[in-house]
Parts: sequence; structure tokens; C-alpha cells
Amino acid sequence: MRRTLIFLLTFFILTNSSFAILKVTKLPHENAEIERIYKLDNGKFIFIEQFVRGHIIWEYDQELDKFKEIAGVWGFIDLASKCEQIKSKDIYFATTLEYWFAGGTNIDYPEIRIFKLYEPNPWRDTDIGITPSMKYAKEWCTFYKPYYIK
Repeated sequence: MRRTLIFLLTFFILTNSSFAILKVTKLPHENAEIERIYKLDNGKFIFIEQFVRGHIIWEYDQELDKFKEIAGVWGFIDLASKCEQIKSKDIYFATTLEYWFAGGTNIDYPEIRIFKLYEPNPWRDTDIGITPSMKYAKEWCTFYKPYYIK
């Protein structure tokens, strides 16, 4: 009896977040490949979808049971609640595919740009900063822990 109780408690503790994921995991559309889900401090969920040309960032409002497309980026990296020296809250790190004036691009080492979460057109003229690496960013920022990772 005691072993069964310990097993059940351990099972529920270890799988508690999985049950929560099952309650909130919905898809923005039928064929969506969701890579990550974050839960914001305001209770809304941010879904990161992998698609052919990068990532789409979706907001899921649990109260309205609706998805809203926020933006598309070439390479979503991570979501932070705040960073020192940046006034905006809920910001994300991503790369955009930038082309040279006569063609070509640097796909091996693209710049990591910082964007406001609700920036609809993430590009080099709408970023709020850049970082040399995510290791550097982790020294200055508080990142959300993903609620779900594929």
C-alpha cells in the first residue's frame, strides 16, 4: 500500500506539467508544428510554430479560446520576460534573413536581434537591440521557461 502511494505521488508530481500542457495545447491551424509554448506572466500562452521558412509566433488567449498571429521570423531563439537596460517587457530573441544589396546572405552567423513580443514586422529597423550571443544575453535577461518543448 505504501509503495503504491509513493508511486502515485511521484507519478503525479513528475507528470503534473504534462497534464497542464494537455489542457492548453491547441493548434492555430490543422497542420501546425508547435515547437514550444510559453506561459506569460499575464496568463496568456505564446506558441512557436516551425514552418517551411522559419517560425510563426502565435498568442493563444485561453479565455477567448482564440489564436492571434503575432509575427513571423526566420529563426526564433528564446523569450525573455525582461532584460537589464531594455525598458520593454516580454521580448524575444530571433534572427531575420537579411540579404546583401547585390544578393546573398549570411546564414552561418546571422545577428541575434531583440524584438518586442507584439512587434508585427520584426526587422532590423524595428529591433530594440542586438546581442553577440545567447550566453551574453543570459547574463542580463530573465528568460521564460518553456511550458512545452517538442
